[in-house]
Amino acid sequence: MPSEIYQGYEFYGSQYARFGTAVAAEIRRKVYGIDIGQQGWRSMDEQRQIVEILRKYSCRDVIDVACGSGGPSLAIAQAIGCNLTGVDVEQNAITAALGFAASLGKSDSTQFIVADCGKQLPFPDVSFDAVICIDAILHFAHRDDVMGDWHRLLRPNGILIFADAAVVTGAISKEEIIIRASQGSFVCVPVGYNEAALQSIGFKVIGSFDTTKIEAEIACNLVRVREKHRTALIREEGAEWFQSRQKFLSVTSELANNRKLSRLFYMASKL
Repeated sequence: MPSEIYQGYEFYGSQYARFGTAVAAEIRRKVYGIDIGQQGWRSMDEQRQIVEILRKYSCRDVIDVACGSGGPSLAIAQAIGCNLTGVDVEQNAITAALGFAASLGKSDSTQFIVADCGKQLPFPDVSFDAVICIDAILHFAHRDDVMGDWHRLLRPNGILIFADAAVVTGAISKEEIIIRASQGSFVCVPVGYNEAALQSIGFKVIGSFDTTKIEAEIACNLVRVREKHRTALIREEGAEWFQSRQKFLSVTSELANNRKLSRLFYMASKL
């Protein structure tokens, strides 16, 4: 069974409240190569891969679960011309997403709403051609139920794309897992768990790809670039938050480099 660990302080609301600052944008440009409002472990190569998958399967109605600021979702919508729905539990994230959509002239073909992505989402059955969820499944206490809801939302032969950065592939200490789990509820699973869960729900697993090396590189680069902006970040975040974030990123990079906790990218279709 998955192992669940809860943290003691709120992270994402405050993170998104600072998302539009100049220093945050500069850090994204230096770490990812381009600023599309992304965070986490999604590289630009992976972003392009998602676009190509959705284009290949002619996906017209797409939902991005735990969409965050909506930047990567909107970049996908611009690339393939789909109708986009974004959902996130954080009001600050949705506010940022609505602002991005308006600035791009995409308000008519997009909607962003606040909802708990770990529970049944407020949309009718068979509403979407594709469900995307990047690096958020580890926050869901009952992932089998969440996957079941994704299956409900998809049309026949619909495509599911998600990434899980908490697949256990080595020996992890209590101290390491506490730090890695310090930014939201956290569920780690053994190798093969996600594939088995998908199949039991009624998905066909098309493929899974190990992207742990990229996660390690992004985390390491975030530590380095944030350190260069230490003074500005401490002014925005506070010294305690800055140090906690640096420690989290360092441990994330170490766990990935040492193949203790891996990130896998999954693609499946609804049978």
